[in-house]
Order: sequence, then structure tokens, then C-alpha cells
Amino acid sequence: MSNSIRVLTDSTADLSVETAQRLGIRILPLHFSLEGEDYCDDGTLDRSCFYQRLAQSGEMPQTAAPGVGEILTFYEELVTEGAEDIIAIFLANSLSSTQANAQLAARELGGARVHLLESGQISRGLGFLVQAAAEALARGATVVEVKELVIALRQRTYIIGVLDTLEYLKRSGRVSWVTAQLGQWLKVKPLIAFHAGEARLWGRVRTRRRARAWLLRQVAEAGPLERLVLLHSGLAEESWMALHEAMQPYAPCGQLPVVEVNPIFGTHIGPQGVGVAWVQAEGAGKVW
Repeated sequence: MSNSIRVLTDSTADLSVETAQRLGIRILPLHFSLEGEDYCDDGTLDRSCFYQRLAQSGEMPQTAAPGVGEILTFYEELVTEGAEDIIAIFLANSLSSTQANAQLAARELGGARVHLLESGQISRGLGFLVQAAAEALARGATVVEVKELVIALRQRTYIIGVLDTLEYLKRSGRVSWVTAQLGQWLKVKPLIAFHAGEARLWGRVRTRRRARAWLLRQVAEAGPLERLVLLHSGLAEESWMALHEAMQPYAPCGQLPVVEVNPIFGTHIGPQGVGVAWVQAEGAGKVW
């Protein structure tokens, strides 16, 4: 793959270090603070420990988008490595000011063109788009072709999941309908979907067993799928293993990766959540 076109994303894409290195993807770490301590989501954080602390803490972590100067430094490093075009795909605009800051940084950059693409996604929903862009470049795609690919995939990419509570979404202030409906959702498990930058409340159930049966049904009905990943926020392996086994037949190529989601996403959804990210195959019926 030529170094003249590079892909930049942020740490909420939940891409593995191996995938990023193999495809030449540069990852911008996001920041957060918890109980007065500042952290950088640079791949060294123990996510299981983070979710344990989140569950025990009475404080809501504070997340922060990288500043214009920090993003500009990443751009400049890519230019130094030979980049003439930078395809930047960050978490959804509705969730963060990262893309707005990236736009400001792009105006200050010399030596390369920055192409900012709205993902409308987070976690592996974002990661799918970023990985597909880098894989297309490795096959010789142009910047225009990559843009068209990302726009097309964005419409077929979803995250759905079951939260343990709506309390963390309420505290985050990122989803307007939560506060109005919170009182109706005590002691039930909210079923949430995220697509094209919008979070929707899909339903509610009273038990985890019913919630996971709902998840499995959604996966079965959404197919065929091009990509599928099981997501969770701090669940022990025994809590997601049965669901993983049940979903395995729907996984493309029979492989179903499991991802413990990043702390930025986890701050908004809270611990003990479980869900999936998928890309539908072309021609599959829309989820909504």
C-alpha cells in the first residue's frame, strides 16, 4: 500500500493493534478522566479494570475530544511519512467534537489534503468503515472510490445492544429523549440501536435472558451480513459465552470476534452492556 494516501481514525474505533499496523491505520487516542485521574485511551488501559471502577464510582467520567493542536500533530506526522492525502474518519459528530476540531486542524495543515468523512458510528461500527477504507486503499482504490465506499457502507452499518440501565446515557447528555423517559424504565433492560449518528430506543425487557434472545433474533433477521462483532462493556466471559455460541452461525466466515468496548463509549452506555455491530450485505432489508 502506498504511503501517499493514509487513513486516520480515533481510539473509539476499537481496532486491534495488529489490524491497524497491518493496514497502516493511524489511531488518535481520546482522553477521559475518572475520580480526578486523567487517562489516555492509547491501547494500554486495562478495560476490565475501568468497568469495575465505573460500576463502583459515584462519579461520571469526563470525556474530552483531542484538541486542534493534537490532531494537527498527527496530520503532520503522516505528511512526514509521505502522505499527500489523509482520509480521516472519526466517531459520529453527534457524540463528539473530534471531527469539528479535525476540520480546524486541517485548515492549518500544509503539504497534504485532508478528507473528513462522517462515520455516524462509534466502536466497531466506526471500525468497520475505517478497516474497509484501508483495505480498499491496499487494493489500489483512489480517494474518490474510498469516499464512495464509506458512504455506501455507512448506510448498512448498525450497532444494537442491551443496556443494564439508562442512567449513564442520561448523565452523558448525548441522547435527548433519555431524561424524559427514564422514569418509565426502572428495573427493565433498554434495547438500543445506533445508526447514522442517531440513537433509538427499540424496546424494553425485564430480564437479561429475554434481552439476549432479542439480540439473537435481530442478528438472524438482519442477515445476510458482511461483518459481525459481539460487543460488551465489562461482562465476564461466562456472561457472554452462550450468546457468542448462539450467534456463531450468523457470523461471516464462521468467525465472531468479541470486543470489550472502549472507555469513551463505555462512559455513555455504562457497565454490563452487551450488543453487536454489523454491516449488512448489499440488498439486505433495512433495519429502519
